[in-house]
Amino acid sequence: MNTNPSEILKPMEGIILLVDDQPEQIDIIKAMLEQNFIVKVAVKGNLVFQICRAGVIDLILLDVIMPGMNGYDICRQLKMNPETRDIPVIFLTNRDTQNDETMGLQLGAIDFIRKPSSPAVVLTRCRNTISHQRSKIDLNHKNDELQLTLLELKKSMKISEDMERISRHDLKGPLSSIIGFPELLLEDDNLTKQQRKFIKTIEQSGYTLLEMINKSLDLFKMENGTYILQPEKVDLLALLKKIVDDIGIRSCHKGVQIDIVGEYCSDNPESFIIFGEKMLCYPIFYNLILNAVEASCKNGKIGIYLTRNGGFGTIQIINSGEVPHVIREHFFDKYITSGKEDGTGLGTYSAWLATKTQGGRIDLDTSQTGRTAVIVTLPCPP
Repeated sequence: MNTNPSEILKPMEGIILLVDDQPEQIDIIKAMLEQNFIVKVAVKGNLVFQICRAGVIDLILLDVIMPGMNGYDICRQLKMNPETRDIPVIFLTNRDTQNDETMGLQLGAIDFIRKPSSPAVVLTRCRNTISHQRSKIDLNHKNDELQLTLLELKKSMKISEDMERISRHDLKGPLSSIIGFPELLLEDDNLTKQQRKFIKTIEQSGYTLLEMINKSLDLFKMENGTYILQPEKVDLLALLKKIVDDIGIRSCHKGVQIDIVGEYCSDNPESFIIFGEKMLCYPIFYNLILNAVEASCKNGKIGIYLTRNGGFGTIQIINSGEVPHVIREHFFDKYITSGKEDGTGLGTYSAWLATKTQGGRIDLDTSQTGRTAVIVTLPCPP
């Protein structure tokens, strides 16, 4: 059997409660709306509250003149009840004075339509009111979901901070031995000069690691924008020399030579001053230089070039290795790594984050075949 398209039922756009005691008016208004809405009718004020409690009502069309409880009293009670106060009310009445309209709006009605009115106007206003109300409800739901998400995020951040503190506390235990035993060993008179140097390196590295553990929570703060930078003058040349010395065993094992060259301060050729935090700069260049060592060919060379340009210092770390094409565009992204079984992808990311936090920038240059350059730019003191 063929179905006439005109006979296909349209989905109802909502449920409207019509409150009126005049049968002829009820018939006229229902005829306006029932093709688009489910229309329920209440001919007395007390029925309004029963119908609202029985199910969802999207809109109330309310006459002012009603037997017993008039439309104003009904509206007043609707707005006083938490269960019904959010249902939009439109007065549809023969009353046409400015005071009548003002009274209705003051009681919380959305609109005031005077009878008789064009069916198209009534339909459009009902549609607009319900659409606006549903958008408002949807927005409130999304706001509630957002607040819940923010609450969960705050809880997650608190857990992360707590776990970070616990981790720092647990790491300090083993470090106390790493730092303490070198002090005892150095009291022995039978050590050679080279042995003493190695032991002092272990001791100093232990203290450096301890300070880095104390700073580990800062990475989390930098990510969420709560880190408070306390910049000062930092001799980057001295820091780079220390880092090269700290990773000397790794570089010597591969036969990699590391050279630091460049333009230093004219008044002190043995320094290169930038403006930042020493304990943020150390992990930046430790990670980048160590990466360069690991990426270099056996018996290769790494050049660290220092130059000044206006109010910034530029540090280029150049090695003969090549960054795999697959990760070049995401080299500084979190958890990006390639070819390292124990790699976490956090070294270059933390370097990028710490550089950004200090008002600098970091770039990767792979434009030349067989050569990789990581370029760090940091502010210099005025």
